[in-house]
Amino acid sequence: MGRCRSWLKALAIAAMFAAGIAAVSTLMPALRLLAGRRAAAFNDAIVVSWNRAVCRILNLHLHIHGRPDGNARLVVANHVSWLDIIALGAQGPCLFVAKREVADWPIMGYLAKGIGTLFVQRGDAAQSAAVAEQMAWQLRQGKRLVLFPEGTTTTGDRVLRFHGKLFQAAQLAGARVQAVALRYHGEARECAPFVGEDEFLPHLLGILQLDRIDLHVHYCASVAPGPGRNELAQTTRRQIVAALETHSPSCGLAVMNP
Repeated sequence: MGRCRSWLKALAIAAMFAAGIAAVSTLMPALRLLAGRRAAAFNDAIVVSWNRAVCRILNLHLHIHGRPDGNARLVVANHVSWLDIIALGAQGPCLFVAKREVADWPIMGYLAKGIGTLFVQRGDAAQSAAVAEQMAWQLRQGKRLVLFPEGTTTTGDRVLRFHGKLFQAAQLAGARVQAVALRYHGEARECAPFVGEDEFLPHLLGILQLDRIDLHVHYCASVAPGPGRNELAQTTRRQIVAALETHSPSCGLAVMNP
């Protein structure tokens, strides 16, 4: 990729991050003070528009399989990269549930806190229970929540065990759950994973070198909350594993460049 184009993308992304920081520092707090449905809808529109703009700058193409279920308020997905958050956030208003460490990421952590992300401390049962209650409250208000139940990222070649504790939120709220399988293709399959000791800024610079990012998003059939949180975790994990195993890039796809 030409060096000039990489620099232009870097400048555009820097401008978007600056705009995002300004929005979560000033505009969004003001909207929260106003309250009301219009203010909330405007707040959601800002976040979705920001994510879509970042997708366009990065030339991130979403290949959509299936469709979101409007009745499923809790979305669970395998986790590969911080790009997952941008991609899912570009498809409609939602709140994310993330590990506590995300709050400390440069730039993205500040933005995540500013848009109301719920943070969970891994290994803290009491805090996880409290977050599940917060999630249930949001679900009852009609909010759409996105959870990465693996609790960490992978290189995308496997799906780790799903932790069941936060699935309690769906049961408390009586909310349907939809599993979403994510898989990167092409150059992005090697470059997109954000794992281990990777640092955000160096990883972002690597992403900016890519001409194009292809992400396949497979929406599975939604499921009812079910009798037990662990069973719900296992069911949705099996759905994602099956979607990744049977996925064929040659099948009919809806391609979205937000």
